[in-house]
Amino acid sequence: MQNQKLKLVASSLLAFFLMLILSVSAVVMLTTGWRQHAYAIASEFPLIIISSMHTYGPGVIVGAFSGALLFLLYFMYRCIFQTETLFFKRTEKILASFALAGLLVMFVGSHIITAHWQSKADAAGFAPCPAMTLLPNRATMEVWVKNETLCYDPDMRRILRRGTKDEIAQVAQHLNAREKQQQARQKFLQQEAKIKDGG
Repeated sequence: MQNQKLKLVASSLLAFFLMLILSVSAVVMLTTGWRQHAYAIASEFPLIIISSMHTYGPGVIVGAFSGALLFLLYFMYRCIFQTETLFFKRTEKILASFALAGLLVMFVGSHIITAHWQSKADAAGFAPCPAMTLLPNRATMEVWVKNETLCYDPDMRRILRRGTKDEIAQVAQHLNAREKQQQARQKFLQQEAKIKDGG
């Protein structure tokens, strides 16, 4: 009997802490993703990535936090008080409903937040690359560009592998270097043409 109680205590507390860690992680993921997207859209980058990973955050927060409270309640009433009151039964139903609602919030919230970033990117002059042109192996990522020819640029395909911040910075550096090379080449051709005309 004592052994069963210890197992119940351990499993309830373990589930509580796991759910709590999951909800805190979702808060961090949501706030970090929000800041990154806001920065990318406000930046002068020629290419940005809109990721839907952080958009599941609100649903995970609601579901996981409700689950954490549910397991804490379970621990309190089953392991400490060792009784079930009317408050316990009602609260258990409410928290279980919130935990299930988290699934709905996860998908609806994801759609709403993704649409928000797409609208912001569109207003900032970005356009989405067609599917399978860049990052075809990343189902949760969309590449948006200021110049649509970049969607079919082999250099972009070579640089973009995982859609990280470093890769976006590399793209900007590469395009900047390429523009300088083109300007230098045009200047050289113009000087060459002047020499020929003078000759």
